[in-house]
Amino acid sequence: MNRKLVKQGAATLMISLPSKWTKAQNLGKGDEVNIEESQNSLIISKGGEEKTKKHAKITLSNSTESSTRTVIVNAYRAGYDIIEIYYQDEKQYKILLNTLKDYIIGFDITKKEKDRCIIENITEPSEEQFEILFKKILYKISVLIDGTRERLKQNSKFEEYNEVVMSIHQYDNFCRRVISKRNLPESTENLLWTFLALLIHGQRELYHLNRFLDNNKVQFRNFEFYDSMKELFNNMQEGCIKKDVSKLEKVHEMEKKIIYDQLYKLIQKNQKENIVLFHLAAAVKDFYLATSPMIGLLLESSVSK
Repeated sequence: MNRKLVKQGAATLMISLPSKWTKAQNLGKGDEVNIEESQNSLIISKGGEEKTKKHAKITLSNSTESSTRTVIVNAYRAGYDIIEIYYQDEKQYKILLNTLKDYIIGFDITKKEKDRCIIENITEPSEEQFEILFKKILYKISVLIDGTRERLKQNSKFEEYNEVVMSIHQYDNFCRRVISKRNLPESTENLLWTFLALLIHGQRELYHLNRFLDNNKVQFRNFEFYDSMKELFNNMQEGCIKKDVSKLEKVHEMEKKIIYDQLYKLIQKNQKENIVLFHLAAAVKDFYLATSPMIGLLLESSVSK
């Protein structure tokens, strides 16, 4: 065993490392190595060298906005630091610009040619901000829920709903990028990814509801149902932040009453309100389903302590 200096933030300490590993890394007495925390593990790597940046090449094959956006966003989520993009026309390039502006934090174009450009990290938040942005996703969804309620009550036009949704997507994409880049156990990575996916599906229902309200006047009266959905989300949010499994279990109890007791009675009325109820019920289902991977994460965390 060889003793090495280890740097973690501002702290420096002396620890023993396996001699076989230190010889393979060409490390001598007194050399520094880096240490990173990952869940309940410590990851030690050779110090003094910049991490190799992941490089991806993408060729855009069509000009459909959703297709182009999905390709670029998923390369970002996968943890690539430099993304080389080949495009066919200015329409694709414009979609690329809008994707960077609306869906991705801190990446920008650093080189542009006739049919090719490179995007890379310029001002991206640090991975240590994962927890903060994770909580901001939950907070922004609660803003979306409250704003939509006021709109249905005709107390507000809630014109800023699109900005709220775009910020949710930016935070979500960043969090998934961090999940991809961290050396997490596969089960933890899958549970986190699934939770975020279901959470975002739930907020998308509220987004599509607001888009429907942009072009349709609805006299919505079923606020008891809406407030049940809001209470369900609040329990899930509190369960996530406070790591309280009992709050997440409460969501399971509430979902049964909301869907089978309240919704089934309401949808028998044939009116535009049913479209509102459809989106709210779909959001309830997604928020409810999201508790399953979150409960798994909390249980996994408690077992590993």
